[in-house]
Amino acid sequence: MTVPDTVTGPEPAVWPLSGSAGQPGTLDAPAVVGVADLRVTNAAAVLAVVRTADPHPRLSEIVTATSLSRPTVETIAEELVDSGLIEVVPAVPTRGRRSPGRPARRFRFRPHAGYVVGVDVRPRSVTACLADLDGTPVAVRRTTVRADVSGAARAEAVTASALGAMTDAGVDAARVWAATVGTPGLVDRHNTRVRQADNLRSWARTDIVGIVRDALGCPVAVENDANLACLGERWRGVGAGGTHSDMIFVLLGERLGAGVIAGGRLLRGHHGAAGEIGFIRFPEENGSGREGMSGAGAAAPGRRPGLEPLPATAMSGAAAGDQAAVAEVEAYGRRLAEGVAPVLLALNPALVVLGTGRFPSGATAPAAELLLAAAREHAGALLVDPPHWKLSTLANDAVLTGAVHFALSSVEVVLRTRPTSLPAQGV
Repeated sequence: MTVPDTVTGPEPAVWPLSGSAGQPGTLDAPAVVGVADLRVTNAAAVLAVVRTADPHPRLSEIVTATSLSRPTVETIAEELVDSGLIEVVPAVPTRGRRSPGRPARRFRFRPHAGYVVGVDVRPRSVTACLADLDGTPVAVRRTTVRADVSGAARAEAVTASALGAMTDAGVDAARVWAATVGTPGLVDRHNTRVRQADNLRSWARTDIVGIVRDALGCPVAVENDANLACLGERWRGVGAGGTHSDMIFVLLGERLGAGVIAGGRLLRGHHGAAGEIGFIRFPEENGSGREGMSGAGAAAPGRRPGLEPLPATAMSGAAAGDQAAVAEVEAYGRRLAEGVAPVLLALNPALVVLGTGRFPSGATAPAAELLLAAAREHAGALLVDPPHWKLSTLANDAVLTGAVHFALSSVEVVLRTRPTSLPAQGV
């Protein structure tokens, strides 16, 4: 299927990670207006209190937090219970104690009221994750594909993986509220189509958003894999905790890519191509084994941009202590640092994260540490304010985690503004 000139279908979702809305997980209650006609706004306020209060709040505590009347809160709470978004916490009896009357009801959020799907598309595999509204994975389905399959066949693998994960979890399509497909290549700034993907045949001519939307019946976005890996790492990985508002994730895959978070937000650029460091012409080592952008180490104008992936033999050899392999891995780290140094000078991030499935953990971990150390040391001499350098803690799951996070960002907009408009699921 080719990409149409215009995209039709359900009302488009708001993807706040690429726009101006708030980040997912930001549960500040909207301003409360005590008017019956604006109950939907008040419902969002009540839901925000239920989601953030610890322990699970009583009705009286919700009344205090929202400044709404008790009858209004009671009515809204029942609506939210009917919709399946919240539930009454079962009372726990206290041995040896009796209290007059019925115990006060407490309410808690139901993360299984709805779900999102995140997909990680790679040249030789497609992995789909079904996650609940807390971002907890419920089911994961991985499909192996040939590197040379057509875009249509790859799209079929995407929908099959997503539907397979839903089947594994016993979740029907009506309960999936958003999906995000992570992919190599350039993605347009509206997250609706892949503009360019050199290593995936006819992928840019495939309407992946429309195909997945038709299969799942929910809003769908497509996003660059390095961007999603950066979001995932900041959400659940080495950057978790929100302490790094300026960070760069370098994806060392079959082709280099980078995701950039600046000022706490994903930086996508005018055409959505920010972070495409795979187009940099990296320096080569000169005869003395040193790197440089001049003389014998100059980057030849006609040379292919980017860095070829490190051979698996180099990684395993370096991990085992082979000196030739160690030298190769360290040289790669220095070349990487020199190539991205102008980017780091321009953006001045606090953290650089290196991530790839080529050294997730275990036997190759020592080689990854060697690469990281070489890049960090070499960059230190090239930068004004050297950032911290760390290895990804999500490894192979970084893109998938970011895809789930991105999909949840759209759902969060609805939960914070009009939660009762979501499909009722019951309890």
